[in-house]
Amino acid sequence: MKIAALARWFPFLAWPRPTRALMQGEFWAGMTVGLMLVPQGVAYAALAGMPLITGIYASLVPALVAVLWSSSTRLGVGPTALSSLLIGASLTGLAEAGSAQWVALAAWMAILSGLLQLILGGAHFGWLLNLVTSPVLNGFTQAAAWLILASQLPALLGLRTTWHAVLADPSFYHFDFTAAAFGLGGLALLLAAKRLRPTFPSALVVVAVAGALSWAMGYADKGGAVVGTLPAGLPSLYWPGWLSWDEFGSLLMPVLVITLVSFLETASSAKVDHARSGTRWNENQDLIAHGMAKISSGLCGSFATSASFSRSAINLYAGAKSGWATLFALLLVLAVLLWLTPALYHV
Repeated sequence: MKIAALARWFPFLAWPRPTRALMQGEFWAGMTVGLMLVPQGVAYAALAGMPLITGIYASLVPALVAVLWSSSTRLGVGPTALSSLLIGASLTGLAEAGSAQWVALAAWMAILSGLLQLILGGAHFGWLLNLVTSPVLNGFTQAAAWLILASQLPALLGLRTTWHAVLADPSFYHFDFTAAAFGLGGLALLLAAKRLRPTFPSALVVVAVAGALSWAMGYADKGGAVVGTLPAGLPSLYWPGWLSWDEFGSLLMPVLVITLVSFLETASSAKVDHARSGTRWNENQDLIAHGMAKISSGLCGSFATSASFSRSAINLYAGAKSGWATLFALLLVLAVLLWLTPALYHV
């Protein structure tokens, strides 16, 4: 059977043959994205109410599955801000954040959403994504940005309680000024780096500097919130147990919402990717690939993944040509899981 025929079932066989020039460019593009994956993964796990290590798990296995079977090989697949926010909001009231039950329900959300995408892709319903116009996609991305900003504003300002309590008693007691300094200082550095050096791994530098300052001032010993101890090693196979009918009913609507959001996130990034490369977007193949990625994430004890706006844009801007760049990025994530998790303790 010819390679072209096999590539229909195994899209990674159609990747460009590695050459020195190609792999050199793919390496640097992959390193640029890989340096973002770890701090973003940890942050998005916190947003989803999950154990922080699961954010790194979601950055490894699902991203590998997606890039091998997707028609859009330059998308940054893994945990995303909006999906994580929706997971955290959907599970509130069903379990305690970070508990074993919460993790199991989040894993089931990933598995069920992945199965739904597999069915839609296998039934060739990808054409539905073409009905979403550019103004709708632009509105979606802008609304997502504002929603995420609003959800993270209390943490950014070091707020210890709710806005309602602050309005009732507008005293400085409610604010952790050290946390606010970390948040606002980090934001200022990120904005400056984006303007001066867009491809510079500013997120990693900010995390490293903040972690060093946290360690030097004994921030954790003073009660400050830090990442703490993360387990080293690769994710293991995880089975979340069977859902009760009541739990299934509670998750049904959130799963549909997560699937829809993932549709839109993927469409937003994939259309840009294929427009720049001049290739045809295979929507059904991407539905299948991202469905498989979600299922693999759930079976690693992690949460639903999607295509990231920011990482996909950085991948394109850094000059990635194919899925080889993602493989280099995942090698960096693998190294962090095996040897470098202690370095994140004081962040």
